[in-house]
Amino acid sequence: MRLLAAQPRGGRNLIFLRAPSSYPHKLFENHGEVRQLPAAPSAASGRALAAALRRFRPELLVTEFFPFGRRECRPELAPALAEARRLGAKIAASVPMPYFSAPEKELPELLADCALYDRLLVHSPAGGDLPCMAAAVALERRVSRAAFLSVFGALRRKLVFTGWLLPPAARAAKKEKFILVTRGGGSTSDRLVEAAIGAAPLVGRPFLIVAGTSTPPAKLARFRRLAAACGGDAAVLFGYTDLPALMAKAAACVSTAGGSVYELLAQRSKMVLAPYCGARGREHADQLARAWLARDLAGAGLLLPADLTPGKVAAAVRRALARPAWRSARVKPAWFCGAARSARELEALCR
Repeated sequence: MRLLAAQPRGGRNLIFLRAPSSYPHKLFENHGEVRQLPAAPSAASGRALAAALRRFRPELLVTEFFPFGRRECRPELAPALAEARRLGAKIAASVPMPYFSAPEKELPELLADCALYDRLLVHSPAGGDLPCMAAAVALERRVSRAAFLSVFGALRRKLVFTGWLLPPAARAAKKEKFILVTRGGGSTSDRLVEAAIGAAPLVGRPFLIVAGTSTPPAKLARFRRLAAACGGDAAVLFGYTDLPALMAKAAACVSTAGGSVYELLAQRSKMVLAPYCGARGREHADQLARAWLARDLAGAGLLLPADLTPGKVAAAVRRALARPAWRSARVKPAWFCGAARSARELEALCR
């Protein structure tokens, strides 16, 4: 939505969405005609996509995540990409970070998919996330660091590192006493919520915990019972409409290391990060890489899965509160202007 909001006025869009019911579909309708995709990708869905593109006749087709991620969508997207090419449309990728999900043996297929694209927009600053991603991805044991970096080298003529896609800068907010705890959408990291509830009485400050809109009602009720039983000042919310504004007010933020890390960096927030690392055999390195980046650029505290206990969360929060807010001189204002840079790149493709 940040990319759509940054585009020049007057464009018409056909937007395909596959997302949970909690996703704000109505907000997308402000930017174009929205079509809901079936629950699972399939070749039949791909033919329907191609037919829709034939009727719409776009100048530009933008795919989200693919070809670097969402590889399970390949049978569905292949007909759409082929039809876009036949219609003479340009093709661009909108990729949230310099990271891909293909194992080393599938890199030729990944590069073949990338060959269909005119631009690969990676929403990260040049020299930002990539070194941390390359170091962390080796922990997944599916691709070596050298092979990982070789993909970005092979694609350098098509790659554009745009900077991070952030909302417009908010006015500076006065810091309040509370500690904000968030885990993004809420599909992972139950232990972070539980440990934060237990940490609240140890820190002696109010904890505002946003469980996330993917949290099932029964689990949300269990978190609230736990908060009531722990005796600390911990409130558990389902969601919050303007999370960046809440982050700006918090004395410190405890979070998984999703995209909110970039907003916290932009706001110079004090932060403690507990990256979701996946499960054994299905490790995920992207959040760990973001946590390393925030540690190096802003002194963020780092909690690994074994550290998610009330005592260790409380200790990390106390350390964050005790140190002054700091951000490296390496961080440039342009790093946070990815939406505007991306819009300019897409507009240039259509000239």
